[in-house]
Amino acid sequence: MNWKKQLREEGFLEFKGFRIELTLDNTFMDLDYIPRIAVFWEGDGHWHVLRNPIPKGRTLEENWDNAVEVLERIIRGEEKPNFENPDVEKAFAEAIKALKS
Repeated sequence: MNWKKQLREEGFLEFKGFRIELTLDNTFMDLDYIPRIAVFWEGDGHWHVLRNPIPKGRTLEENWDNAVEVLERIIRGEEKPNFENPDVEKAFAEAIKALKS
């Protein structure tokens, strides 16, 4: 199964010491949910939130599509991952290259 299809259908993806999950978040006192990408890194045993902007869609499906697009840009090297942690960013950027098709 290709990684985009797996991520969209199952909501998660595992590769080279990382687990990516699509999730929703809401800002404080905001009833609107926004898409997020949560990443678990075995290297430090913690969850991290990808801080790259994900455009808010009009539907849940559009939100997930937008999140997958952000990951695609990172895989293609058009965008650098932002976790506000240089160690995670470096490890993630290297590991995610395995998904490049």
